[in-house]
Amino acid sequence: MRRDERGVMAIEAVILTPALVAAIIMIVAGSRYVDARGQTNHAAYAAARAASLTTNQEAAVQAGKKAAEDSMTGRGQACADLKVDIDAGDFNPGGNVLATVTCTADLSDLSGIGLPGTKTFTFTAVVPLERHRDFP
Repeated sequence: MRRDERGVMAIEAVILTPALVAAIIMIVAGSRYVDARGQTNHAAYAAARAASLTTNQEAAVQAGKKAAEDSMTGRGQACADLKVDIDAGDFNPGGNVLATVTCTADLSDLSGIGLPGTKTFTFTAVVPLERHRDFP
């Protein structure tokens, strides 16, 4: 290999290394974003489903909140702040249960590449209650 070819290869390495590192960081940031979004969506549906399986409004709120919290804790640490709101005001045969889950994902360790330090995701899930179900 000639001397000038080695110099060109060294320049290419110097130019390509930061680009590759930036690409890897962007992939990690994107996967964290998608993961937090998916976990929030899943937690909302888990909360609404758990709330719909109870027998009254108070139990629905408790079961929904617990299901959302269990869903998030069992799936990693995507959320730094979790808020769960269960609307069981229409808890009667043929009614609906709504669960709204808000997750604030901590991306501060990736903020050096121009991303915001946090991102908030909110999802609402609706589960209908059976029309022919007997409530005590």
